[in-house]
Amino acid sequence: MQGERVKWEKKYGHSVATLEDFARADRSPSPNLRKPSFLCNNNGNNNNQITRSLVSLDSRQTSNFYLGFNHRFFSSSRTVQELLAEVEREKQREREQKKRAGLDIGDDEEEEDYMGVGPLIEKLEKEKLKDTRNLDMYEEPTDSESEDDERFSPDAVKKRMDEFERKFKRHEELLKNFAESETLDDSFKWMNKIDKFEQKHFRLPLEYRVIGELMNRLKEVTGKDRFILLQKLNRAVRLVEWKEAYDPNNPANYGVIQHEQVGPSVDLLEHAGFEKEKQIIQGVGLDEDDDEDFSDLKDKDDILLEKLNDIDKKLEEKLAELDHTFGKKGKVLEEEIRDLAEERNSLTEKKRRPLYRKGFDVKLIDVNRTCKVTKGGQVIKYTAMLACGNYHGVVGFAKAKGPAVPIALQKAYEKCFQNLHYVDRYEEHTIAHAVQTEYKKTKVYLWPAATRTGMKASRTVQTVLNLAGFKNVKSKVIGSRNPHNTVKALFKALNAIETPKDVQEKFGRTVVESYLL
Repeated sequence: MQGERVKWEKKYGHSVATLEDFARADRSPSPNLRKPSFLCNNNGNNNNQITRSLVSLDSRQTSNFYLGFNHRFFSSSRTVQELLAEVEREKQREREQKKRAGLDIGDDEEEEDYMGVGPLIEKLEKEKLKDTRNLDMYEEPTDSESEDDERFSPDAVKKRMDEFERKFKRHEELLKNFAESETLDDSFKWMNKIDKFEQKHFRLPLEYRVIGELMNRLKEVTGKDRFILLQKLNRAVRLVEWKEAYDPNNPANYGVIQHEQVGPSVDLLEHAGFEKEKQIIQGVGLDEDDDEDFSDLKDKDDILLEKLNDIDKKLEEKLAELDHTFGKKGKVLEEEIRDLAEERNSLTEKKRRPLYRKGFDVKLIDVNRTCKVTKGGQVIKYTAMLACGNYHGVVGFAKAKGPAVPIALQKAYEKCFQNLHYVDRYEEHTIAHAVQTEYKKTKVYLWPAATRTGMKASRTVQTVLNLAGFKNVKSKVIGSRNPHNTVKALFKALNAIETPKDVQEKFGRTVVESYLL
């Protein structure tokens, strides 16, 4: 170590502090590492002493002293780092020598703690064993709708797993009975039961069967046919992924909208429902051999279906009687019909679960406040308009009213996923041709634009076009700039756009690009 010290002193031209010097400095002051007298904490008059010392030194001496002190301090820290690196390299050489000699170095690597974090890790492990609090207590809250979805709660997941196990056991029993059948008639019977059971509970989409057939062919072909088959297989897989991501019939693409409590002053249950959509409740006629249902909600659905059928029969009778009933009896009959309709709507409202589409983005278009002066006071209502889209050609909008802004926004949020339009995009970035439409006093003009042009449109038009996935479109709104009329005129224009395929079918001629002519 003494030789290393002499070498570093020759290199840097001044005395160098070693690790032993720093160790001694902790126990007793060293003359080489002693701080200036005016920086030592000897008495309570530190400030006065520092001032007197600084006054006694001229500016040049003070600057020279600080420069020399900083140089020695940083040189010492750099020297310590280089010494530690040298020690680490020495240990690495020793390990390599042991490896060449065939000695075991596993124990040495486990015992060495280069960073000195071993005691800290042991302390944290002991605290973790003692701590029995919730591990997710530091999880950051999110505003995602899917986080609060009841379908992903532990109870719902466990319930689905139990249901799947019951189906799987039933399927195994059917296969066992088919394998143990002795006659052809028994085999045919069990085969039909297995087909019906799989069609109902384990239905495999047709796309997966096609992919399986392509993979079976892939094992046999070689050369050019193998390359073509790989391209077809890749396209089929991408098509299935796209269909699953945007399939409107797939429940996995939906999430349950959680109703927010807006306060005690507003009755949410009274105003949260929008126009009652027709409930389609279909009874599937199954054979007596395949009448097993693994859902616990079947009994509740049957009871609800019976109540709805009774109410529908009464409504038909009352409406038929109302055609030839007038006067006071007719008014009483109208009140009875209204009560029956409200009862039916209340039953369907309990069953209805508002859903949102996953992968869609929702933007606010406009919020309007109206005030109606009545004898009892002012009646204030809010109208909200929202637009939604998936940036891949599917876009929609909805307008809703409510006594408060949160209620109007919530009702519009539920309705905008029920009013979706598909718009074809030319080359995935613009429209196919220029178009103009008119709605009431509002005219909307749209022109296609070249790439890197961007959106040249007003805020309302640009929001809707961005949600639809357009990147380069020019627009002009003439007349009334009312957001409601502008949005309706814009959707009318988007639906009026004809793609080259539409023109080809319309005129019966082949459509090609103009630069190819």
